[in-house]
Amino acid sequence: MALVLASHDESLHIQQAEVGDCTETTVTWKGSGATGSFQLFPNQGILQLVALHRHKPPWTQPKVLTQLSQMPGETLFAIARLSSGRLLVLCPLATSNSVASLRGSDLGLDNFQLELHAEATNVPVLLVLECDTDAAKAAFLAARRCCEVSGGRLREEKKLPELFTRWGWCSWDACGVLVSRRQLEAMSKHRPAWMVLDDGWQEEVKPEQWRRWLHTPQSGFQARPSFGDLKDLAQHLAEASIQLLVWHTLLGYWGGVAPGRGYKVHRALPTWPRGLQENCPQEVDVWEGDFSVLDPEDMERFYTDFYEFLASAGVAGVKCDGHFLADVLLSLQGREAIQAAHLAAASAHFAEAPVISCMGMTLRSIGEAVLSRVSDDHAYPGVPEDAPAVARHIYHCSVNSLWLAPYLFCDWDMLKTSEWHGPIHAAARAVAGAPVYASDAAECFDMEVLRPLLVPGTDKVVPCEGSGRPIDRQLFEDPLSTPSPWWIVNSTASGFIAAGFGLHQSEARMTATIFPHDLRVEKAHACLQVDLHSPGHSAELTDGGWDVQMHYMGFAVLALAPIVAFKGTRLAVFGLAGVWNPTGTLCHPPVEAGGGLRLTLRSCASRLVLWCSGRLAAKLNGEAVQLEAGTNSLALTSCEVTLS
Repeated sequence: MALVLASHDESLHIQQAEVGDCTETTVTWKGSGATGSFQLFPNQGILQLVALHRHKPPWTQPKVLTQLSQMPGETLFAIARLSSGRLLVLCPLATSNSVASLRGSDLGLDNFQLELHAEATNVPVLLVLECDTDAAKAAFLAARRCCEVSGGRLREEKKLPELFTRWGWCSWDACGVLVSRRQLEAMSKHRPAWMVLDDGWQEEVKPEQWRRWLHTPQSGFQARPSFGDLKDLAQHLAEASIQLLVWHTLLGYWGGVAPGRGYKVHRALPTWPRGLQENCPQEVDVWEGDFSVLDPEDMERFYTDFYEFLASAGVAGVKCDGHFLADVLLSLQGREAIQAAHLAAASAHFAEAPVISCMGMTLRSIGEAVLSRVSDDHAYPGVPEDAPAVARHIYHCSVNSLWLAPYLFCDWDMLKTSEWHGPIHAAARAVAGAPVYASDAAECFDMEVLRPLLVPGTDKVVPCEGSGRPIDRQLFEDPLSTPSPWWIVNSTASGFIAAGFGLHQSEARMTATIFPHDLRVEKAHACLQVDLHSPGHSAELTDGGWDVQMHYMGFAVLALAPIVAFKGTRLAVFGLAGVWNPTGTLCHPPVEAGGGLRLTLRSCASRLVLWCSGRLAAKLNGEAVQLEAGTNSLALTSCEVTLS
């Protein structure tokens, strides 16, 4: 029996239809403009639920529940399991004329409320999809329908700028707002492909005056006088083949654009949704106060002028922060106008438009962003990062990615190579399929932490095909309170990567098993427990699964490759040694050719790791090699390899 929604409010039109293998319910607002809460009544309960709600104005976090009525205010995505075993995805919608969210209700077991702000009639406000598939597929199907119903683009329609396929550096965690040109010049000796000059280059601000700082408007396009000439810095970095990106907020600076700059501005106070006032009153209080906001008719001209200045200075792209502020300071149309102006100017002035979107986990931001942060900061300048912060970050990023990966490329934030948590963050970025960028002072930076994330001998990040997500059987668990490793999986060009993380704070050793059905693989696969300093242990992944053990803040990384028949034995090619994601170092799965296997690798500056079911004499590019049962490591001289 499919879940059916009903409402006592005649302004909500509820329509159900079969779309492929899914049952789709669309709720449409038929009244005139309205702001308020509207009750919805399901005809059956749910077993388990994860709600992604705004625990801070810019960010969402997961909350594991047992009833829809428990959803916190400002829930923007929820996925539930019904008693039938089918998955239910709830997606409040945002259009150019409306924005919605969900919250629980105390009127019944699984009743909930639709929070709505609409400036027009006949607008879709909620999509509910019920289907019998895995969570990642259900989230994708829901995202596709959301884009069809309310607008926006899917990730498959976007291209990640090439610059972000190489490793980079950001000044924020290392320097904060006291960043100086000297610090970037010092870091340039390590040769990142790109550097983000984060907050602190535009305005003279002091970290101890942070409340005042967060309401400071942009006073000009030039760098603050004490920083120096932006063009001169960009030229200096370009001599080292480093591209410079700079930071700003969607409003210009935190407080907007200062009066007297030649643009029409007006003073505005934020209007906060009820859910944010309840979920995070202290966070809301931080942002209370006046902002100097551009008038809609000058948004396009401001961004054209701003980005023309940056491009003429040699800046290659931007990190754009504070997207959420436009939601609470501008009308729905104004919010749409400033986002459009920002994206159009970026496309016009920066090749491939390298833009990192940040602080924008709202329904109005995700449809057009290409690359966006998917969790709150796990570290702050001058504040030591503790283990609970690391655990929260990995958990939140993985579940938020389930929602956001169908729309955009997920950014899991910068990491510090010089701290104890550098290796666990690096392993998380490997399975995340996320851009890799560090934020250490030059004298502390440790390239050895990043090296296992890169194609050997290059500055290219070993790629995944998707974004890291939790396995289905753990989705409705909270790993921060469950004494079991948290599994995150991703696909690659020639297999899979799976990583287990010890996120539960206890002294006890944790054990976990990953099974073939966790990866939804249909063919036989071999599994390699990755060891950066040896070929590692490998075997066939059977129905009994693969066991790992770890303590709190420990982790284990597995590479999984399909098994093929080879000269009377069975063979699986994992890829290059010395990286966390070996199967990502192959350009495609092995191809049968002339009685052998043809491999194309992204580099030959390493050794080839493979599994064989038995001992066998073979040839690698015509040279005799001896394969042993188990893990093999073969020397390479070419990226094009034939094994015969």
